[in-house]
Amino acid sequence: MKKLFTTVMFLFIVSHLSSCTSVTDMTGTWKKSSVTAKKYNKIAVLGLSGDVVKRSSVENAVVAEFRKYGITAVAGTDVLPDSFMDSDKDGKADDKNKDAIAAKLKELGIDGSMVLSLLDVKESEHYVPGTAYYSPYSGYYPFNSYYWGTYNTVYTPGYTTKSKNYFLSSNFYDMSDEQLIWSAQSETINPQSLQDFSASFSKALVEEFMGSNIAKK
Repeated sequence: MKKLFTTVMFLFIVSHLSSCTSVTDMTGTWKKSSVTAKKYNKIAVLGLSGDVVKRSSVENAVVAEFRKYGITAVAGTDVLPDSFMDSDKDGKADDKNKDAIAAKLKELGIDGSMVLSLLDVKESEHYVPGTAYYSPYSGYYPFNSYYWGTYNTVYTPGYTTKSKNYFLSSNFYDMSDEQLIWSAQSETINPQSLQDFSASFSKALVEEFMGSNIAKK
């Protein structure tokens, strides 16, 4: 019985730790009509953020996902100056630099660009009720003392958790004419770390994009 109880507790802990991995939901997508899949020689992943560490982490995670599909991709932080995209750190591409950015990307042989921008961050609070589970004492109990086993019930108190959900917009441009041909919005639910967010978001984004028949493998 003790061994069984230990096994149950182990599975409970593993399940709890696994639940800490965030989930990204692609809440909406758009594709330009009449667009057919084409082979892109090199796709740039450009994050709009004044925090170069966060931008680099997300960009490189998306680049890694693209490469799993055989797509050549590069991170914007590797090919553009830190302040080139968003010098005033307002989360939007600088209008004065748009032409220069496009020219630089074309100069580098980039024919497709995935631009990522944070739309909103929402905080929420949830109450998780307590639980109780029964664990009888080990050993033999005669009939006249059976009730002692009823005292070994384990209680966990209820608690309140806070979470942050991140909403992003992802826009893909064909650099041959600089036209927007694909767009998506996503929600990442309560990431536990920057690495957790980057992994969850990048996998969901690239999977959705490749399923939209925009880029040939």
